[in-house]
Amino acid sequence: MMSNKRILISGLAAIGVLAAAHGHAEDKPAAETGAPSASEQDIAEALKSLVFVPHDTGAPEVTDAGGVRGVTVLPKIELLAPEGMARTLSPTPTLYWHVSKAAEGPVRFTLLADDVTAIDPLLEINLGGVDQEGIYGLSLDDHGITLEHGERYVWSVALASVGGNYGSDMVAQTMMEHVAAPELAKAVDAARPEERAVRLAAEGYWYDAVDVLSEQIETAANAPWQAARAHLLDQAGLLRAARFDRGARPQR
Repeated sequence: MMSNKRILISGLAAIGVLAAAHGHAEDKPAAETGAPSASEQDIAEALKSLVFVPHDTGAPEVTDAGGVRGVTVLPKIELLAPEGMARTLSPTPTLYWHVSKAAEGPVRFTLLADDVTAIDPLLEINLGGVDQEGIYGLSLDDHGITLEHGERYVWSVALASVGGNYGSDMVAQTMMEHVAAPELAKAVDAARPEERAVRLAAEGYWYDAVDVLSEQIETAANAPWQAARAHLLDQAGLLRAARFDRGARPQR
């Protein structure tokens, strides 16, 4: 199975790490930023205002993956990304996707610059097979990739058959843009995780909001985080991933 580090964000099992600890500011726990801790009730109340406000970028929509090859029903891949193109505040974001069931064939992650002159991918890596349904992620920081402000990128996740062949019906891809905002980064750095997630989503920074929630699902003792991520995924029409979050038992 996956030889690289990985993360399964679910209440079913936490089986290693693909996206390790992130060094960007918006992911710091409240204890490190000096923000006071909050009760579970306070967190749940704050997360009720979690609303993603997308930017009108005019970019192509996410291409979903899944289908039938021969008599084998393939797992479906759903990128945790909204329609169109979303922004990342972090130059080294963690990107997440949902796989609907176990698959023996390797998963291939690819990151490309949205530039017609670019020949080679910025990152192309095989991650091994998938043990079970779950939400997985990959940290660009772990692989030494730093995005440029104002630049757009295409990222994709492909699932191969057992024989190692990739098909277009098993590839999901989308675009993202890195837009630096130093004042916003400073503001969220000083906030509690629930405040960070709400503010980032409201400002249109989808990837950072998802990452804050995912980090808390993996590490926090409070229960509302998985429901909050499911709520955010619903807003982007990511119904399979949202159903998974609601069906998984929150970690404690």
